[in-house]
Amino acid sequence: MRLMYSILKWFSNKDLLYIRRLITEILTHKLSHNEQSKLFWDNNGYTWNIRVSPVNPSEDDLNIYKKYLIDGKKNKKVLLLGSTPLLRSLLSEVGFKNYVVADFSFAVIETSLRALNKLGINLSTENEIWLKSDWLDMPLELESFDCIVGDMVFTQIEPHKQPLFVEKLASLLKPKGYFIGRVHICNLNVNDREPRKIIEEILSSKDLENTVEQRFALLYKLRDRLRNNKTQTTSPHTIISELLKYQTSDEKKRDFLRSVVNMISRRAEIGLPFISQTKDEFMNVIFKEFSLETIVTASDYTSEYFPIYVLQKKT
Repeated sequence: MRLMYSILKWFSNKDLLYIRRLITEILTHKLSHNEQSKLFWDNNGYTWNIRVSPVNPSEDDLNIYKKYLIDGKKNKKVLLLGSTPLLRSLLSEVGFKNYVVADFSFAVIETSLRALNKLGINLSTENEIWLKSDWLDMPLELESFDCIVGDMVFTQIEPHKQPLFVEKLASLLKPKGYFIGRVHICNLNVNDREPRKIIEEILSSKDLENTVEQRFALLYKLRDRLRNNKTQTTSPHTIISELLKYQTSDEKKRDFLRSVVNMISRRAEIGLPFISQTKDEFMNVIFKEFSLETIVTASDYTSEYFPIYVLQKKT
């Protein structure tokens, strides 16, 4: 690697940018979505403030999870999909025993712990069972869990694989078991708006301060507007292209747009698309194995398009 660095530093900036584009193209075509996702999370993990919503569950989201997780008893057998730090903290705080944390990487599970430590939350892992596995292939006993919980997990599964994913979840749940999870539902109200207008709306806000929350607000609106209806995904390159096309002489606004570009640049570098689904697309998949008990949204942020679904396995 040092030899490669020594060679590359002699290239011109133009050549280096061309090489980077070639690498992105190679990774996009060489790696499957699953491999791209692993590469992204292994190299990034929980790098942002885990208190920021909607990318992480808010305080009220956690209260909703808590309400439906406990539901009168704490001796349930629980499977947590992924390493969402605040959900791990919640399960531990409430007193669940021997809950399973299923993630494709132990490194991500450990990164999650470090993110909690930064907030002064010291999570005891004695009650956790770590499982390194893809969610479609989890080697777990059938009908062994009372509840499966996961935050935004459907944004990690390609739409054409989601029916198999849902079947897997149902197979692991006991009769009348529950899946509780927050999802991102596309805002179809932006379909008729030009991306430039969406950008302008955020930039014209009197409260524009280049906060993480404001950057995510713009990102999600562009994700929804620029999605490919056929694949139910949004290319990060398409979003970046719209952001770079926007012209403004205001340095504060340019800094904001650059911050949004930087926020998704690592995903763009490996060609990893965002999963962007409508409510109907999500429900058509999930209702094959589950019945709806309720849909709840948090009250402490704009959560209309980030509802928590409480679903019961069909019998």
